Amino acid sequence: MSKQAWTVAFAFVGLTVGAGFASGQEVLQYFVSFGISGLWGAVLAAVIFSFAGMAIVQLGSYFLATNHNVVLAGVSRPLTSKIFDALITFTLFSIGFVMIAGGGSNLQQQFGWPSWIGSALITLAVITVGMLDVKRVTAVIGALTPVMVAFVVIAITYSLTHIDAPFTRLDAVARTVESTLPNWPLSALNYVAMALSLAVSMTIVMGGDITDPHAAGRGGLMGGMLFGLLLVATTIALFVNAPAVIGFDMPLLEVVNMIAPWLGLVMSLVIFVMIFNTAIGMYYALAKRFCYGSIPRFRMLIIVLSLIGFGLSFLGFTTLIGYLYPVIGYTGFFLIGLLVFSWVRSRPEIETEYVRRQRIRHSLRDLLSPKRHLSRKGRARLRRDLDASPADSQALATSLAEELGAEYDDIPDYSPQAPVRFTTVDEIYPKDERPRN
Repeated sequence: MSKQAWTVAFAFVGLTVGAGFASGQEVLQYFVSFGISGLWGAVLAAVIFSFAGMAIVQLGSYFLATNHNVVLAGVSRPLTSKIFDALITFTLFSIGFVMIAGGGSNLQQQFGWPSWIGSALITLAVITVGMLDVKRVTAVIGALTPVMVAFVVIAITYSLTHIDAPFTRLDAVARTVESTLPNWPLSALNYVAMALSLAVSMTIVMGGDITDPHAAGRGGLMGGMLFGLLLVATTIALFVNAPAVIGFDMPLLEVVNMIAPWLGLVMSLVIFVMIFNTAIGMYYALAKRFCYGSIPRFRMLIIVLSLIGFGLSFLGFTTLIGYLYPVIGYTGFFLIGLLVFSWVRSRPEIETEYVRRQRIRHSLRDLLSPKRHLSRKGRARLRRDLDASPADSQALATSLAEELGAEYDDIPDYSPQAPVRFTTVDEIYPKDERPRN
């Protein structure tokens, strides 16, 4: 699998493993609260995650989306697109301040600090990292995912080798956890819709940064599978430790503290960073949606939205997860259903677009290299391919040309420190012609 695909896979996990999951609070309320049946719910959610992750990331690549509205406009009618855009906007903002609240609860449980300190640190980090470009944000989001995976493996290994009560007893204790959801199948579906709703905007943006739909799809599939495995493992770990962890805001952290205090210290820092991962994903995507290409406006939005989220975080972490998350999940059913249905319907077009982009890549190689030549007929074919693409013509041509610039040293004036920004449209189209999209 390509490096691009692995980068997307780890970033996808980093986005979905936010405050609720990394702490274990989501898993406790959505799955452990249903006892043994909740384990089957986690398996069902894991399977759906793998498929839906692939679909969403690949749609982002297919449209070369710079924000979620590009995809929504491409797969739905204008009114429907506006409704879902409002839903995503609400989700991004809501989950953002839940993440900030989670940062406060994490440091409060581990170190006894006032919750506002952790929340303030998360807010400051979001504002600082939010000034970076999407490639750097994607790298930041995915960087600690392998560490989180390692801690979940440690937690489940310890849990399965230290089962101190029969499963019937554990089942009874687990069912004492309060949940606002009625049964485990609906809880599993609600969880997938909720988690993907909070990740969908930034996931689309990450997919839109990849010109190869196949690589994007593989990244989304692997990300969904990896997150699904983490979900099942965490559910098992918390279920077998239910008597000891119920009542904590951060139950997974408590499991690691039971293994060794120093591991708990490291785990608290990892959870803090994972909380930040989701917070930056939410506010970055939200600011991108409303900046309309203006960098100063984008930076202002990151700052203002983060500060508003800090104020709302004082509503409380556990309460927000218990009541806000299920509401997001129910409304997210329709959004995720639309995207997955659109992906299934668009499979032939996605394959056609993959072949088309390969042709565009080869044509651009001939056009831009001083050692090659693109004929008049070749330029006409290149124009037709760019016009036929669902992505913006200039954005697609420029992205593919810059990828070639990273591969070939013979492109004029190219340097890795300052990627060439040639006017692709002027090189491809006569002065009286311009791309239609």
